[in-house]
Amino acid sequence: MQKDPCQALRIALLDLHRVLVELERRQYEKQHGRQSSGDFLQVMAYADEMRWLEPLSRLIVMLDEALDGDGDALSAPAAVAQRARELLSLDRHSSELFTTRYLWHFDAAPELVQAHALALAALKRAGSSVPQAGT
Repeated sequence: MQKDPCQALRIALLDLHRVLVELERRQYEKQHGRQSSGDFLQVMAYADEMRWLEPLSRLIVMLDEALDGDGDALSAPAAVAQRARELLSLDRHSSELFTTRYLWHFDAAPELVQAHALALAALKRAGSSVPQAGT
């Protein structure tokens, strides 16, 4: 994967992550009341209920490192693209924590559907196959 598609994928995954964090914040605040940005950052960093986002966060870090030259610039982007295809496959039979929570938000949030479509387009531009929806 060349640098431009790698950057485009990074931006798409960051946007997807941002949407997911916003959705999680709304849900968390419904249950626990309004949170300051600092308080919610602590929740994101340490609460077990937010760990489901870690697979996506790790992919973004891997792309950051590859772009910065700190990681494996040759194999990291391909590995990220492969794992992103798995994470975004919408496999309704999966028991993976990320997938089940992602689908829960996906079914209820049009903004996630849009971010998902942009991530799939970035994967396609990066030369990755677009994931097929699980049936």
